[in-house]
Formats: sequence, structure tokens, C-alpha cells
Amino acid sequence: MLCTFAKTGTNWMFEILMMILNRSANRVEANKMLTMLESVTAEEADQQPPPRVVNCHYPPRYLPLEGMRAKQIKTVLCIRNPKDTAVSYYNHMKGLRPYNYDGKWEDWLPVYLQGKLEYGKYSELLEWQRKVQNGPGFPLHVMFYEDLKMNGREEVEKLLKFLDIQLDEQLRNDIIDKCGFKKMAEEKGSNKIFDVYCKPGFHFFRKGQVGDWKNWFTVAQDEMFDKIWENDTKGQDTFKFKYTHTNA
Repeated sequence: MLCTFAKTGTNWMFEILMMILNRSANRVEANKMLTMLESVTAEEADQQPPPRVVNCHYPPRYLPLEGMRAKQIKTVLCIRNPKDTAVSYYNHMKGLRPYNYDGKWEDWLPVYLQGKLEYGKYSELLEWQRKVQNGPGFPLHVMFYEDLKMNGREEVEKLLKFLDIQLDEQLRNDIIDKCGFKKMAEEKGSNKIFDVYCKPGFHFFRKGQVGDWKNWFTVAQDEMFDKIWENDTKGQDTFKFKYTHTNA
């Protein structure tokens, strides 16, 4: 199971997980939409050949937690700092045809913070925080988008250990290389399914940067964001996000 909020690395992690499960660095032909809980029925997901990575953007309260506990489903939670997530989400909505959206950033940001989008408030991520603290009852591995971006090799090693899968060094290197953002954008971005849904000139794999939010947020918007985020998460421990790229 792969759990994410929208625009926090779902396609990226899906590709990595599928390559690991397939024991192959060949580009993954399956699309995550074929096993996405909000996009298909259980029967349709079951029809996909194994290995399968079921994925979703849902908070825990909407997941089949009893079944996940009973079957001890290994679950990967990938999270990203909320400011870069906001920028990516905005461009996602502007760039995809089905949204039919062409609004301005300054008008969109307050709507995002109010949670008036299809997946609600990103601050509801704290539901996952409580699961981590209290123990979800099934194997859960938390990955940060920023750590994967800045230290992919170490993060993939942790993921392999969690999955209890051993790969030889060459295959590990090949998977890390193939799942670098530039190669993902070049080789997966030309997929016909993206051509159908994307407006002309929009690339589904846009930047994948850590800290791009600084190119979008004004000082006033940044202060507003921090104030609302702090209010939404008051009195609760939150995941420790990285907002800038480091060499760590």
C-alpha cells in the first residue's frame, strides 16, 4: 500500500516500489491509476497482475484499516513539505484539462488552506502522525519527499530493509538512476495518458524541486500560510519537514 497526499511524490514512489517488487530497473508500464482506491473498484484493482501497489490520497479514516491489520499489509507513507505541495498542486490543477481551471495563485492559495479541494486540508496529515505515534497495527514506513530527493540512495536502502527485499548493488544503482526526476520526466512524461489529460505546454513532471515555493510565495502569503498551518496543528506534534535543499 502506498499512501500520499496529492502532489507529494505518488508517481515517483509508485515507480520505485514497482521496480523493487519486479526486481527490475525496466521502466514500469503499469499506471498507478489502475490500482488507485479512488479511481477503480476493488474488483478492477484485483484484476491487475501482481505485484501490485495499491495507492491512494486518503487520510487513514477512509482506509480499510481492519483488513490492513489482519493481512499485515506493508504500507509506505510518502509526505512532502506543505508549501512545495501547494505550488505543485496549483500547477497540477492549472495544467490538467479535467479541472478546467485557470485561476491566479493568489486566489488559489487561500482555497487550498481552507481545504476546499477534493482531498481537503493537507494538515489532516496529522491523522497519520497519530497512527505513527500510537502504532497503526500494520507495518508502516514513512518517507519524506525531500530526503528521497536529496539522498535517494540511503532512502532506497531503508525502503528495501522495510520491504525485506535484497537487490544486488548494480540493480539498486540502476533503479536509483532510472527514478531520478530528470529521467522520470523525460521517459514517463511522454506517456500518452498524460498527453490526453495535460493542457498544451504543461508537463506532468514539472520540477520536483525542494524549495520551489520560495519562487511563488510573497512574504505576506508565507506569513499567512504559517499562521493558518500553526493554528490547524496547534497542540499536536507534526512531521518535521524540510523546506530548503541541503547537501545532507
